[in-house]
Amino acid sequence: RLAVIVFGLFTLAVGIILSSIPWLDYIVLKNLRLMNGSLSYHYWQKPGIIRLTKIYIFNVTNPEGFLNNGEKPRLMEIGPFVY
Repeated sequence: RLAVIVFGLFTLAVGIILSSIPWLDYIVLKNLRLMNGSLSYHYWQKPGIIRLTKIYIFNVTNPEGFLNNGEKPRLMEIGPFVY
């Protein structure tokens, strides 16, 4: 129990110290900016992994029966939409 309290106070102190340092915000914002020659620009220009997002949408083909008569919904797949 004492170790948890000490660890909590330590992380609280580190958080307060790091949040009060103005140059830390400057460094983070400088590295996140997309400027020619920056590390983030390099990773943006040539990503190591190609990420694709596939979105599937389903259309209910029997809405009246499903809503009023308690039938199982019949679904028709639309997609995938790939981004």
